[in-house]
Amino acid sequence: MKKYISSVIITILLLTMSASALAEDRHTSEIQAMIEQFIQQYSDTTAAVSLSVFTDKEILLEQSHGYINIAENIHNTPDAVFEWGSVTKLFLSVGSMQLVERGLLDLNENIQAYLPDEFLTKLKYDDPITMTHLLSHTAGFQEAVIELFVSKDRRIRTLEESLRLLQPAQVFRSGEVTTYSNFGSALAGYIIEQISGLPYYAYVHEHIFAPLGMSATALLPDLSDNLWVKSQREHTNCYSLDLQDLGTLDLAIPWYPAGMATGTISDLRKFGQALIPDTSSTSPLFLFAHTLGEMYTPTSFYPNGETGRNFHGFWAELHLAGTVIGHGGNTIGMSAMLLVDIENSFGTVIITNQAGEQIYNRQMSAMIFGMSDFSDIDNSENDVLVNTAFRSARTFQRGMLRLHALMGNTMPTFQQNKDIISIPIFGELHRVASGVYISSEDSMISNYVFFLASNEAGRAERISMMFSDYIRVSWGLVIFEVIITLLLIVSGIYGTIVLIRLLVNKIRKKEQSFVGIRTGISAALLLLIINSVIIAISAMSMILSMPMATILGVINILLSLAVIVCTIMLLLKMKTPDLSKRQKRQIITPAIMCAIVVVNVIYWQFWIFWV
Repeated sequence: MKKYISSVIITILLLTMSASALAEDRHTSEIQAMIEQFIQQYSDTTAAVSLSVFTDKEILLEQSHGYINIAENIHNTPDAVFEWGSVTKLFLSVGSMQLVERGLLDLNENIQAYLPDEFLTKLKYDDPITMTHLLSHTAGFQEAVIELFVSKDRRIRTLEESLRLLQPAQVFRSGEVTTYSNFGSALAGYIIEQISGLPYYAYVHEHIFAPLGMSATALLPDLSDNLWVKSQREHTNCYSLDLQDLGTLDLAIPWYPAGMATGTISDLRKFGQALIPDTSSTSPLFLFAHTLGEMYTPTSFYPNGETGRNFHGFWAELHLAGTVIGHGGNTIGMSAMLLVDIENSFGTVIITNQAGEQIYNRQMSAMIFGMSDFSDIDNSENDVLVNTAFRSARTFQRGMLRLHALMGNTMPTFQQNKDIISIPIFGELHRVASGVYISSEDSMISNYVFFLASNEAGRAERISMMFSDYIRVSWGLVIFEVIITLLLIVSGIYGTIVLIRLLVNKIRKKEQSFVGIRTGISAALLLLIINSVIIAISAMSMILSMPMATILGVINILLSLAVIVCTIMLLLKMKTPDLSKRQKRQIITPAIMCAIVVVNVIYWQFWIFWV
């Protein structure tokens, strides 16, 4: 009888396991069919995409589609290498937790304890900055783009040299706001270097790549730590979203812990698999089973104080079903995404050779994981109407790039009702919970979640999205900044017109007043604006070098001084007896234009090139 009962139980267990396996196979085949249909739908706008869906022990699917070089008809294969961009930052999360395990790092210790004396020279506040602040991007550093990318043909500064030379100003107290910082991430890599006694790239190779068998990934800026990857990278071209061929874009990131990893889809998948929680065993990355769980505890929260925002460097993807965390990555020519569902124990990695790609990295991710119903989010205490302007904390508050705070990081925000918020930069945000909104799939930032934060008076003070807080600024300030900027453009147009008229009158040999000084002022006005435009374009392209920034900054100072000196000389001409009305206008009008330029130079800090 006992044997009979045992046989029945075993049969039931086997049937249950078979049914479970069949269900899982069916689910995998459904995902595969959906992905193939999705890729076919967007094939006309796709260069190359590689992706993998996995559990900790199984590869559910792994595919490579498209072309790494469209013109030469070179197909994307499993051996193709791609830049992973900021997905690289997850090595910092793992490396930090490994050092915590060994008792070498305290995540809540002031990082000054791990750095050489006088290393950080631009701190504004005495509040300690910790490794937790660096990993969760709450250390308070302003944006930094000078030498974020450099040509691999030139000498690339070492990590320490780059960190010492290119430090951005600290503009917020640590822990006060979220402001995404490549500098902060690179600094975290340098701290791992200081604690471990190994160059950061060597630490990652020894403690992350080697245990996982990641033999097809490079990390150094010039990729010299893996010569096979270096040679393979030469075959992968980059493309814009409309498939404009950008070539190989042979650029390096001196702050390489922030985003330089380059490798194959299988290597990125191996890393992703090691991040899947498994209660039955320890991750190959850690000594203790509990470490992975500790890494997946929130280190920063959204304004409601309950919803986790960052988990030791992993960002919460609140729009996805389950408990999904991970990191996206973008370089000038490629995009990537690594996501892990720590609740259901599976993950995905996606890499493409298109800059700013969202169709696969965000829309297809939503298809694989499913969309959240947001039922577990409550931000009702901050559920207010917003009709004001907000400015990204991830911008420039000091230095000659400060104008970017107005041009690309200020959001006029309008709301007629609580269902929709209209923001010109992002399009319409749709309400999904009290005080919580999401951008649409066709937005320039697809499927990002926004939380409102209000003050005691019930006014909206902040809008928080994944990577950055947007802080309220007054309409009066925005209007003032727009007016002085428009007047700066007018002064440039004025300078151009005056120069043309002076030249034409000279050719016609027509009598003119104050020719030399007026020519000097007009030329200085025009050159100052042109110089500032060059700075802005170079900064936006993220290839502005420190020597070039210094040269352009010095030129700005010299041109500003020239404007002031010439204006003074011109105003002194007012003492000339018997001036005609026309001559007085030729003195007063350029003086006004010069005053406008000087106001802009001082307010926008065009002369501070060392920040």
